[in-house]
Amino acid sequence: MIHIPPSAIVQWGGAAVFANVLLTRLGVPLPSAPLLVFAGTAVASGHLSFAHVLFAAVCGALLGDSVWFSAGRVYGRRLVAALSRRSYAVDTGMRTTGELFERHGAPIVALSKFVPGLGLVTPPLMGTTQIAVLAFFFWDTAGIVAWATFWLLGGALFERQLHFVLLELQAHGATVVDLLVVVALLYCAYRLMRRRQPRGRVRDEGR
Repeated sequence: MIHIPPSAIVQWGGAAVFANVLLTRLGVPLPSAPLLVFAGTAVASGHLSFAHVLFAAVCGALLGDSVWFSAGRVYGRRLVAALSRRSYAVDTGMRTTGELFERHGAPIVALSKFVPGLGLVTPPLMGTTQIAVLAFFFWDTAGIVAWATFWLLGGALFERQLHFVLLELQAHGATVVDLLVVVALLYCAYRLMRRRQPRGRVRDEGR
C-alpha cells in the first residue's frame, strides 16, 4: 500500500492541504476535513507546524472562494441559475443561503463554512449581491480560520486515538493515504447520489 515517510509529510503536508482545500472550494467533489484532521495529528506529533498548515488551508480556501465570488460579480444571476440547474442539492443550498443572508446579513458568510452544502454556494451567491468586497472577505476569512482551526485542533486533540487507528490500518497492510482515498471515493459517490436522487424521484412520479 501507499506509504509516506515522515520527511515527506514535513515537506509536502502544507502543500497537500492547500491543494485539497483549493480543489474542494472550486467544486471538485473531494472532502477536505479528513486531511485537516490527519494534518492535526501530524501537528500534535511534531511533524508539521500548526501555523504553516493553517496558513495553507486559509490560502487555498480564500483562493477558491475568490474565484467563485468574482464569477458571481461578473455573471450575476446567470451563474446562480446555471449552478442551481446542476442538482437539487445546489439549488436548495442557494435558496437557503439567500434566505439566511436576508435575515442575518454578512456574518452568514462565516457561519456557512460549518454548514454542509452552504460553504460552496455562498461565495458565488454573495457575488451577485450588494455586499461590499471587504465585508465579504473579512467574514469569509474569519469563517475559514475558525473552520480550519476546528478540524486541525480536533485532529491534535484525538491524536492518540487516531494513532491507534493508523496502527490498525498498518496491521492490515493499509495506510492513512489509503483511508483518505476511500473516504474521497465514498464522498464522491454520496455527492453523485444526491445530485441524481431528485431526478429519479421525478421519473418515478411520471410513471
